[in-house]
Amino acid sequence: MADISIPGISSKYKSEELIKKLVEVEKIPLKRMEESVTNLKTQQSTWRELQQGMTQLRERARSLFGFQSPFNERTAKSEDPSILTATATRDAVEGSYEVEVRKMALADKFLSDSLPLDLEIQAGRYGFKVGNQEVSFQFRGGRLSAFVELLKEKGRDILTAGVVKDTAQTQVMYIESLKPGKENQITFTEASTELGERLGLLKKDSSTSRVIKIDQTLLTTAKILKNPSAIRIEGNTLHLGTGGELEIPLQPPFTITPSMVLEAELRLRKTAEGPPPPPAPPPGPSIPERGGVTLSDVTVLNSPSKVVLPEWKPPPPPEIVDDFNILSLQTDGRVTSLPPVEETIQFRTVQVPLDTLGNRVESILLKNRNTLRELEIKSIRLYDPSTRGEYRPLHPISTAQDAEILVNGIPLTRSSNTIDDAIPGVTLSLKKPGQGNIKLSIEPDREKVKDSIIAFVGTYNRQMAQINILTRKDEAVLNEITYLKEEEREKAKERLGLLQGDVGLMQLKNTFQSILMNPYPTRLGQDLSLLSQIGISTNAQAGGLRGIDVSKLRGYLEINEQLLDTSLQKNFQAVKDLFGYDSDGDLVPDSGVGVSMDTFLRPYVQTGGIISMKLSTLDTQISSTNRRIESYNQYLNRYEQDLKRKYGAMESTLNSLEKSSSALERFNNSNQNAR
Repeated sequence: MADISIPGISSKYKSEELIKKLVEVEKIPLKRMEESVTNLKTQQSTWRELQQGMTQLRERARSLFGFQSPFNERTAKSEDPSILTATATRDAVEGSYEVEVRKMALADKFLSDSLPLDLEIQAGRYGFKVGNQEVSFQFRGGRLSAFVELLKEKGRDILTAGVVKDTAQTQVMYIESLKPGKENQITFTEASTELGERLGLLKKDSSTSRVIKIDQTLLTTAKILKNPSAIRIEGNTLHLGTGGELEIPLQPPFTITPSMVLEAELRLRKTAEGPPPPPAPPPGPSIPERGGVTLSDVTVLNSPSKVVLPEWKPPPPPEIVDDFNILSLQTDGRVTSLPPVEETIQFRTVQVPLDTLGNRVESILLKNRNTLRELEIKSIRLYDPSTRGEYRPLHPISTAQDAEILVNGIPLTRSSNTIDDAIPGVTLSLKKPGQGNIKLSIEPDREKVKDSIIAFVGTYNRQMAQINILTRKDEAVLNEITYLKEEEREKAKERLGLLQGDVGLMQLKNTFQSILMNPYPTRLGQDLSLLSQIGISTNAQAGGLRGIDVSKLRGYLEINEQLLDTSLQKNFQAVKDLFGYDSDGDLVPDSGVGVSMDTFLRPYVQTGGIISMKLSTLDTQISSTNRRIESYNQYLNRYEQDLKRKYGAMESTLNSLEKSSSALERFNNSNQNAR
C-alpha cells in the first residue's frame, strides 16, 4: 500500500521543515529591526536617566543661590542648652543676645489627701475653669476613678487628672492644668468646690492680701526718714531720689502664711553718668589795680600790693554710692533686707517669698542710697499667688506662674515656655531657671550650607560617572566608582560605551568641567574666586591641583572638608558669592557656579529642550520601526502561507504522479500474467 500524505499536516517530503527554514531566513531583517527597537528603547531610557540626573543637578545648583538658598538660613546657638535652646528663621538678624531665665512658666497641679480606695463621689454637676475656658459635666455618682475618667474626657486640651495609689490601702488624686501661665489658674466651680475641700485639694483661706495704694495720701501715712526733698509722687508713681528713705507701716500688721510673696512693680533708673561738675569759684576779696601818676607824657606807677590772697580750691566731689539693697521689711520687730534690686530701663515686676522671714510684716522700708540713681515704684502688694478666691491648694505640686526672662537686660513675662516674640525671627525654648546671663548667638547655618554644597558635588560626580560610563568602553571607569551596588554595576557594565559617538554628550562633559574650574567674582576678588580655594577640586585631598591623574579622576570632584569648614567660618559671604553673585545690583544673582550651572542646564532639561527633542526623535524612530516590523510580520505570514500552498500543490502533484506510476506498473504486471 502506498504511503498516505496529507498536505499541510504530514509529509513524506519534509515540506514543513523546508518551509520553516525558508521563513527563518526571511526573518533575518525582522530580527535586525527588533534589535534596533531594543537599542532605541535602551537609548531612550538612558537619556531619560540623564535628564533626571541633569534636572537634579540643576536643582542642587539653584538651591545654592535661589530663594531657598541655605546661605539665608539662620541657626541659634545657646551657651547652655540645659537652660535655654532656640530656633531661628530666615528673618532672624545675625548677632548675639544675653538672656537670663529667671522663672519658668508653670501650670497648676494640685494633689489631694490620702483617700480610701473605696471612696465614692456623690452625683452632681461639677465644673472647673482654666483661665477663661470652662468645663462642666454631670456625674451620676460612683468611684473616684470613674469621676477622674469623666473629668479627663471632658477636660480634653485644658485639664487632666489622675489617681495614684500612694500606699497599698490608700490613693491620691491629682488635677492639673494643661496650660501654663499665671492667667491659666484652675478655679473650682459648682459642686467641685465642696468636693475639693472633701478630697483635701483645697482649703479655705482666712488670710487676705494687702495692697499699698500709691497716691498722694501715702506721704501722709508713711514716715519720711531722710531727705524729704528727694521723695515725691507723680500720678500713681512713687519717686525716691538720692538719699530718700521712707517707711510704710502696715496697720494692722500683715500675717505671713506659706506661699506668701511681696510683689512690686518698680524701676531703678540711672539719672546721671558721673558726679556733678564742681561749683564755680565763690565771690571774694580782690586786689585793686595799683594805679599811678601821669605828668605830661610820663606815667609813674604805684608800688604793687604786698598782700597775697590764697588760691581757691573746689571742694572734693561727692562719693559715688552704688547700693542696690533698696527694699527691707520689718518683721517681728527686726529689719530684714530683701534681695538687691537690679538697674533697669523699663519697669519690671519682682516677687520676694515671705514664708521664711517671720510671722508678720509690720512695715515696708524703702531706702535709696545711690548717688546717681532714682527709684520709681508703681505698685506694692503682699499676697498668696496660690489662692483661688477664698480657697488655696492644700498640697500644690506647682502653681500657675508666668515665665520671666531678661533679654539684654529688658525684663519680659510670658505665659508659655516657648517664646517667639522676644527676638525677631527667633523662638526661645526655656528648659529651667538659671543663674546669670546665657549668651545666645544668631549665626548663618553653616552646617546646612555645607550639606548643600556636599549634595551638589555628590550629584555632579554621579552625573559625570554616568557620562563616563556611556561614552567609554573601558571597564576601568567602573572600578573608579566605589558606591555602585552589584546590580547597578552589572547594569552599568551593559551600558558601557552605549553613547560613545555622541558628540553633544562629550561637549556637555567638557562644559561641566569648565563651569567648575572657572573663576567667578566675589567680594574678596582674587583671594576667593575658585572652588579649589574653598576645598573643592579634582585633587582636593592632595591639597592642591598638582599631580592630578586625569586617567583616574576623569573630572570627579573631591572635597577637603577642613578647608571648606574654614572658608565657611571666615569668608561666609564670599563663599555665598562664589555660587551666586549679584554683579549689577538688581538683587538677582547673575554669576557664580550655581548660576552658570543652572543657565547651562536649562535648555537641556526644560520642556521642549534638547533632551526632550532627542527623546521625541527616538520615539519617532521607535514608532516607525514598529510599523515596519508590523508590516514585515504581515509579509512573513503571507510568505509562509504562500509556501505552504505551493508545497501543498507540489506534494499533491507528486502524489498523483506516484499513483499513475503505480497504476501503470499494475497494468503491465497484469498483461504479463495473462500471456
